[in-house]
Amino acid sequence: MSSASLADLLASQLPPGLAVRARVLLNTQAALDRALPAALAGHVRVMQLESSVLSVACDSGAVASRLRQLADGLVVGLVKRGIAVASLRVNVNPELMARYVHPVEKAGVPPAALEGLAHLNAEIEAGPLKDALDKLLRHHRSA
Repeated sequence: MSSASLADLLASQLPPGLAVRARVLLNTQAALDRALPAALAGHVRVMQLESSVLSVACDSGAVASRLRQLADGLVVGLVKRGIAVASLRVNVNPELMARYVHPVEKAGVPPAALEGLAHLNAEIEAGPLKDALDKLLRHHRSA
């Protein structure tokens, strides 16, 4: 499901005034993403648009500093895209974006070890250890 269709689904469940406001904020976020330099895209979120003041939050002080430097140009870019903005207010919210966690690469169980476990599993009597070995072998053979 695309984000646009998800937004439409959510908007259909909201009271009419709230749905309109949500749509305006989504359109403002899309316009902001197009106006931002590529290095900042994805690090800035629209929080609200009140009285021609666009409040945005970013995930770090470095991004906030850069946004403040670019504020005038961003306002011009947003106005060109049909967003009625006169000024930009920047806030820092480190919890805004999830931190990247490098995926852990796990080495699989070597085939010789799986053979040894299968041999052990065939020789032991029924019980919790045999059940655990069965589960382990099924897991690694299906992966």
